[in-house]
Amino acid sequence: MKIFQPQQDDQEEGFATSFTFDNAEEQQNFADFLNNMGIGFLKSKFPVIEDGKVRYQTGFVVPCVPASADNDEPAAEAEAELFVEEVEEKPKGRKSKK
Repeated sequence: MKIFQPQQDDQEEGFATSFTFDNAEEQQNFADFLNNMGIGFLKSKFPVIEDGKVRYQTGFVVPCVPASADNDEPAAEAEAELFVEEVEEKPKGRKSKK
């Protein structure tokens, strides 16, 4: 599993922690863990470049909930906004050799 934690400044702008996995079993185990803990998450596809080619890897996005000293509510009950950016794939063209 790989964890991507945004910097504090990015968290304040609505960026979230994301997790990617090495295999489907690891992904399912982590989903079960988050569900058992009552932690909400979004399942997403992340673009990854390997050997100069773009492929998509499945992962989870967990909202960053800022800790507040003035608030006694548990962090899991606080609301967080997530911004989802759609990525369009360009059609692949074929080059012909003459």
